[in-house]
Amino acid sequence: MNYRVRRQAGLTLVELMVATTLSLVLLAGVLLVFSANKSTYQMQNGLGTLQENGRYALRQITADLQMAGFGGCLSPTMGPRIVVLAKSPPTYVDDFASGAFFTGVTDGTATTYGAKTSEGGTDSIEIRGPLRSSVSFVTGETPALGSVDVAGSNTGFAVNDYLMISDCAGAEIFRATALVSPNGDGDTEISHSSSQNEQADLSRLYTADAIVTELATHTYFVADTTRTNAAGQNILALYRFDGTTAQELVDGVEDLQIEYGLDSNSDDVIDAYTASPAAADWPDVVAVRFMLLLNSVEAASAVEPDYTYFPVQSTAIDQSGSSDFRLRQEFTAVVSVRNRVL
Repeated sequence: MNYRVRRQAGLTLVELMVATTLSLVLLAGVLLVFSANKSTYQMQNGLGTLQENGRYALRQITADLQMAGFGGCLSPTMGPRIVVLAKSPPTYVDDFASGAFFTGVTDGTATTYGAKTSEGGTDSIEIRGPLRSSVSFVTGETPALGSVDVAGSNTGFAVNDYLMISDCAGAEIFRATALVSPNGDGDTEISHSSSQNEQADLSRLYTADAIVTELATHTYFVADTTRTNAAGQNILALYRFDGTTAQELVDGVEDLQIEYGLDSNSDDVIDAYTASPAAADWPDVVAVRFMLLLNSVEAASAVEPDYTYFPVQSTAIDQSGSSDFRLRQEFTAVVSVRNRVL
């Protein structure tokens, strides 16, 4: 018996429609998985950006706050025993000598720091202390006459810096007029001539336990970077101003609020937190509480994430209608001014 093999001539319309439907179902499943994975990635990436930027911002401000007012063993009671030798010093030098290790602006208007202008309605803080260089030890007893000799040829000091030499008995702030290493022994000789100082000599002998530090300032504030994200939204950032240049530290910071803990009666207990200390109260600041509001820079949520920023001293900031799909998180720290209380 002969059997003839029947060749397939093609697909029927029904078969084609069934195949197309199955393909569309499979493709829809793949797209759903892709979309879910993309949303998860964006969320995780946004959260990672928030956490990394938040921790970095906290660490930078905290490190400077912990060095505010440092003067070695003199730190807790600096004010009455500091002599300023420098001619016509900037305001922060005299304020530091009087025990004011900070100043700040609360919910201020736009202020220019170098080439950057701060965001109105945010706080700023100026911190004073040895913030840009290491602490250097003198090579031995330092007489009133002559230069100040410190150990190490790479001290981080520079001509015209405001330097402070201090021991347990007191301190003097002078302006460096020359730095040399005359004997090739790795030490540095710091001159303080009368061209930049009220007198060429220190007022007294400093003992072998004296240290030398650079007196500098760092001002932290929030400003617009002038950049935009993928959706065209402005990117704000935390900046640090060293008196000359404003450096961007971390982006995604859109608000900074600060409070100061005051010990008004010198009993080593904080009597109150205030956002705006009076001029006479700055020497009584023993702790600083600051709050940063950060966003994920780019959209990181498939839905509009509600949030409320509620710094203690101001009205709650509700941004539930922002519609920018960026994640936000508040970072808060309380830092004891250890050079005031230890």
